[in-house]
Amino acid sequence: MNTKQQNMDLVEQIQLAMMKVTGVKRRGQHFKQHGCLNATFAIESNLPEHLRVGIFSRPGSYNAFVRFSNGGKMDDRQPDIHGMAIKLLDVPGKKVLEGHEDETTHDFILADNPLFFIRTAAEYVPFIEDFAKSSAEGKPPERFIAWLQENRPEDLPVFLGFSQQIMDSPFTSSFWSQVPYAWGTDGKRICRYSITPSEENTQNRQAAADRGEDYLRLALKSALEPTDAKMTFDFHVQPYEDVSYEVVNNPTVHWDAPTYKVATITIAAQDFDTQEQQKFGENLSYTPWHALPEHSPLGEVNEIRKQVYLSSSRLRHKSNKVPEKEPQSTKGKSAMRLSQEELTANIDDDFKEVVDKLVATFSYGAKLKKGRATHTYGVAAKARARCIVSPSFPKNDFFKFGDEFPVVLRHSSPGGEKDDRTRDGCAISLKFFPAGTTEYAGDGELDILMNAGRQLFVRSIRDFSTMVHSSLEQRTELCKQDVIMDKELTEAYRIRGSFADYRYHTWSCFEFFDAEGKMSYIRFRVIAGDRGPERGLPKPSFKCEGQLTKPPLDSDSRAEDFLRQDFIYRVNNSEVKYILQAQLHEPECPAVENSEVLNPAVAWDETFYPWMDLCEISADSIVDDNDEVSSLTMDPNRSPQCIKIPLATSPDHYASLGHARAIVYPAARAIRRQAPAPQEN
Repeated sequence: MNTKQQNMDLVEQIQLAMMKVTGVKRRGQHFKQHGCLNATFAIESNLPEHLRVGIFSRPGSYNAFVRFSNGGKMDDRQPDIHGMAIKLLDVPGKKVLEGHEDETTHDFILADNPLFFIRTAAEYVPFIEDFAKSSAEGKPPERFIAWLQENRPEDLPVFLGFSQQIMDSPFTSSFWSQVPYAWGTDGKRICRYSITPSEENTQNRQAAADRGEDYLRLALKSALEPTDAKMTFDFHVQPYEDVSYEVVNNPTVHWDAPTYKVATITIAAQDFDTQEQQKFGENLSYTPWHALPEHSPLGEVNEIRKQVYLSSSRLRHKSNKVPEKEPQSTKGKSAMRLSQEELTANIDDDFKEVVDKLVATFSYGAKLKKGRATHTYGVAAKARARCIVSPSFPKNDFFKFGDEFPVVLRHSSPGGEKDDRTRDGCAISLKFFPAGTTEYAGDGELDILMNAGRQLFVRSIRDFSTMVHSSLEQRTELCKQDVIMDKELTEAYRIRGSFADYRYHTWSCFEFFDAEGKMSYIRFRVIAGDRGPERGLPKPSFKCEGQLTKPPLDSDSRAEDFLRQDFIYRVNNSEVKYILQAQLHEPECPAVENSEVLNPAVAWDETFYPWMDLCEISADSIVDDNDEVSSLTMDPNRSPQCIKIPLATSPDHYASLGHARAIVYPAARAIRRQAPAPQEN
């Protein structure tokens, strides 16, 4: 009798031999791809404790690639098993696959039948041996069917019904993991996964008369063509407390246990039917072993998958002469305008040294605070932004008159002190979700980060780093040296009364491209909805002396969280409105490497560069879930194609500040995601 490993080796050998006959340049199974789609995978808020496991331990959202496929048929009209494979990106933590522990992807493998017909490696051998011969002749595996009748008669109906599905569309079908996975690391629970389409998805059925051999790809394409298209699925988990060998290795039966929704998958309008995207999907490798330990694959079927998937993937990639590697981002589709490679490609060694030091400092701060290193404490609200841009504003791919966006806005104190009485500035961050939608799901399409004060108080990332890494006494000297600009720093302070009263500015500018590709520089600001004057400026006698924050006054008797409570009260009981505005500035001609236009410490003259309305923003409801706000990420590099961070090569360039933030923030955010129980709001 063969050992389990010998049986798995035999399955692997037969699978690779089959690939060499049918073509090693494609997958051994699920080789017909209907589409590889960009998606978001949003974890539910307020999950009960028993569902807060691994990836699902806190609210958040991941970019993802979803691949739909046929199990073995090239003609979509033929009955078959169909696959839905999900690859999450930027998932922190060590993975269980040997040699891939540091990968940042996490895969879920599902099919449109809830059960699998094989239990162990010993049972897989007679199937694959017969299947290798019978499939080449276009016949069913009759010897294996006879084996089942004799040895596992109760599993025969599962096998006979396994690949008999004819689906209307991948968007209207349900999918199951079939085999079990760990649910936590204590060994006390296992689980299965399942996915169900939303009711809205079911409206995208294709009439049987219109179905050709590729109708499933066309169904995906048709559903995603409208600019406001949005297909969603509910992702469920089914925990189970019987972890015996017999249960773990029996995917042929249903479990008598409830399922719970833990995430939402959203697939928005996109053009996936391109040669480039098709090739990208073909080169992706999926395996259930791209997983955190809390979700380790269990059972012998998963062990077979581990061995066979890896070897067949290596053979396929070698034959296609493409590298076998995991994707790092949704390049070309992600809202991250520039990749990390693009951000770091041309910076000099001096710039790298400054950035590395800041990454270490902000990562340490994030670990220490179990949250954001700065802007730690604040308050967030869900809002709606209505685009009121004038006809004179350049046409572009994002701000279009009449469009409405879901928005999350977050106010905070830049200095990161919990006590709102601390003398400090104020800040607002805006996260725009796709226009025409009603949900606040995913990472969004545009983040705008703003602070009180018209301009920054340092000129470059080197000056900023010098300030950050100096003592209080040294900062006084830096003011005398004009490294820290005391007048501009003083203007960033507010005699704080209400987050809703102030004006907020981006300080750094961005490149802005109109519909014709013409570039201007753009700055953003937010003002109160009543368009009132700047409020809360300190008295002329106030001196900050290079200090970014000052302790509360002894005479200040307000509550420690008065700013947050004031904002909550206003949103719950009145209208809280803002106006988002922009300034446009033409670039210097001829171009200058370190243009003064980019200087974040100098405000643009409003007479020559007037502020223009973009959006009216109305706060609707408070986001009161601490975990949800803690997981909220704001990144100046998250933007549509019409907006881009100017790049610098030196840490002394004016553009280096915005450029460096786009490098530093993701590194600190990775630390923040791993921190238990973030203490922020």
